[in-house]
Amino acid sequence: MAPLLKRVPREFRNNLGKYLGIFLLFLFAIMMGSGFLSAAHSIEVLQKDMHERHSVEDFHFATQFEAAKRSIEAVEEMGCTVYEDFTADVPMFVSGDERPMNCRLINQDNRVEVNRGYYFEGVAPAAEDEIALDRVWCKNNNISVGDTVEVGGRQVKVTGIMSLSDYECLMEKNTDMLFNSTTFSVALVTPEGFRSMAGAKKDYRYDVILDDRSMDLVARTNFEKDAATLLADHDEILTDLTDYEFDNKAIFFANDDVDSDQTMWEVLVMLLVVIMAFVFVVLTNATIEQESAVIGTLLASGYRKREIVAHYMVLPTIIGILGCAAGNYLGLTFMSTPMQELYYGSYSLPPYEYTFSPRVFGLTTVVPFTLLEVVTLLGLMRKLRFTPLAFLRREVANRSRRATLPLPERIGFVRRFQLRVLLRNLSHFVVLFFGISFCSLFLLFGLCLMPVVDHYSELLKSDVVANHIYLLKAPLELEGTPNERAAYKAVEDMLEVEDPLTDLGMVGYARTLMSMMDLDDDAHPVNTTDNGAERIAQAEKFAAASLAIDHVVTDSSEEITVYGISQDSRYWPDVDVSDGAVVIGTGLSQKCRIKPGDAFSLFDKYTNKTYELVATDVWGSSANMNVYMEMSALNRLVDEDEDRFMGYASDEELELDQRYLATDITPESMSTSADQMQESFGDMMGMVVAFAIPVYLILVYLLTKTVIDRSSRYISYMKVFGYHNPEISRLYVRAITVTVLVSLVASLPFVIWLCDVFVGFVMDRYSGNLEIYIEPPLLMEVVAIGAAAYVAVALIHLWRIRRVGLAEAMKVQE
Repeated sequence: MAPLLKRVPREFRNNLGKYLGIFLLFLFAIMMGSGFLSAAHSIEVLQKDMHERHSVEDFHFATQFEAAKRSIEAVEEMGCTVYEDFTADVPMFVSGDERPMNCRLINQDNRVEVNRGYYFEGVAPAAEDEIALDRVWCKNNNISVGDTVEVGGRQVKVTGIMSLSDYECLMEKNTDMLFNSTTFSVALVTPEGFRSMAGAKKDYRYDVILDDRSMDLVARTNFEKDAATLLADHDEILTDLTDYEFDNKAIFFANDDVDSDQTMWEVLVMLLVVIMAFVFVVLTNATIEQESAVIGTLLASGYRKREIVAHYMVLPTIIGILGCAAGNYLGLTFMSTPMQELYYGSYSLPPYEYTFSPRVFGLTTVVPFTLLEVVTLLGLMRKLRFTPLAFLRREVANRSRRATLPLPERIGFVRRFQLRVLLRNLSHFVVLFFGISFCSLFLLFGLCLMPVVDHYSELLKSDVVANHIYLLKAPLELEGTPNERAAYKAVEDMLEVEDPLTDLGMVGYARTLMSMMDLDDDAHPVNTTDNGAERIAQAEKFAAASLAIDHVVTDSSEEITVYGISQDSRYWPDVDVSDGAVVIGTGLSQKCRIKPGDAFSLFDKYTNKTYELVATDVWGSSANMNVYMEMSALNRLVDEDEDRFMGYASDEELELDQRYLATDITPESMSTSADQMQESFGDMMGMVVAFAIPVYLILVYLLTKTVIDRSSRYISYMKVFGYHNPEISRLYVRAITVTVLVSLVASLPFVIWLCDVFVGFVMDRYSGNLEIYIEPPLLMEVVAIGAAAYVAVALIHLWRIRRVGLAEAMKVQE
């Protein structure tokens, strides 16, 4: 093997461009995949560990007033520990910034055993005039340790920059669609600071840790319902009860984002693997054709086939190992930081700790390297079936009759020569077409996602049928007599006073007062504000239920809203829900592949109940993920009273009691979810495009290089015949140029179709249905970037043609 080993350095020098291209392809693919997926996996591990590591609550509840000790003890006897965690929202101002901000004060002594925080800079507050603020908010407002801010009318010093384990995402209210990390922050203060800054207005929140933390969602939900019933039996007014895993947006919002993004990057990595497979197949065949005379000589000299296979596996193996090593090193160092910033710039996550993932290493490193080895090995073994004489005569190439087809003599010499180049290398150009297609897909995906999100935002707005869609926490009647409004107003005012007045307790006192005023305790409450006859008349009641549906493409599920509307609805006039009809949104139909007449299942993840329905019609835009039924039919389905309603559709703004209002959906507010997606995807898609361009350049170079290499002898002949370099370049490079440009344009329909499939698969884990939306200027941009990348490649080919020497023509062919 010594003589063969001596050929390795010379072979490397002679094919430097090829091996450098393979190295760079490995480098970029692994650097991108390993950098992001390793960072995302490490963050995901941190998030999962927080439940135990930082004692994150299993659920929390809040009461109108401070709960009695006996009420808390009764809940704890069920099998849990309840921790006092009072909060207070107070105004906050930053010097030089006139925007009003909200600061949620938390007594740091209440965060020792539950929902613990972690400090990035500074220390915990030690004095009444000291405070620790959220890291992301501080970053967005340029606040550092030692700065002073105004909180609750007092100047306080920032001693620490931290994050809380139950506020990974700065959701001001759990009903908000968009987190707010610019004008809202949570803050830890001393007990004295909490008393002095919070004042009398406090939110009486209690965090709960279950004795059995392994309960599944259904069991935990039943426990929470029992706890709520028990608190009501003890005359406590429950204002909030939120489960940590699926209800608390401040916790699960970031978790879902990281999990969904990993799917997208895994698909991108697999797309790169497909691109690499094209390259390896072409380069392996080209290497054997180029080295056929050498291989024939070695076989004739007595070398075994396995020795030759081992020799030609050396360089690809070394280059592959070096590319994998360099890609992983740069991915885990250089690329890890910007990948982390994609999340740490938006979410209040714990300090980053790298966690090795065998799955990520296998996907980003083992799979590409194994692919290189297998493709090279199979290509060598397939070609070594030829005899030594066939190798010496260079007959191992797949000679097609197309290469010798007679061409019309009326075609000029130059044009016939270019056609001959195309015919002789047709198989290579076919591979080039598909390679360019996949690279264009990679590029188009990075460029089109923002327009897709913008289009999705416009569709969401169009699906809001009224200026206001009010979702309620409980039924609230708009119509009522002045006496009823006054009575309920009196009850509301009484509940706002923190003074029990009697031994009955607040709930008991309220019920007594309602009885004295002849108010039915079981009737729907009446809104305390009279909105006027005209506004009330145009408002329309609807029922609503939040249920989940399984996705078809992935093993994930998604929560959707089922609306119960009137048959003669003013706001949904085109939705026919008569005779038990079930109308589904176009987006739901597309994403879950449900057509009219198909049966589908919805389920309640909190009760584990499943509901079987049959779609009768499709309505709305491609962003509409709702289901529509007649109001009484929906209430019967979910086992509620037939007159139950959970909201109002209204073109006029209504004044509703805040105690009952869950959220107000307007056309403008629906775009906030799209704004959130833009914020999440913006930097990420910029990285995808930044990686797509060099990968594009490398792929086109490697695939077109084989054409020049195969034609080196003929190029030398032409130089012997007196042709100059520009003339030769015109014959060869122009043929390649035409092929590349035609491939860029001709592949667009195929690329658009692939991108539609690609976006559908990648976005399956995200809520909503994002359909492909590509305008002509975007396609022109893809073609322009591809053409610009090829210009750089063409310049390299022109340089290589000039380097082909006359001696090449003198080498013996047979």
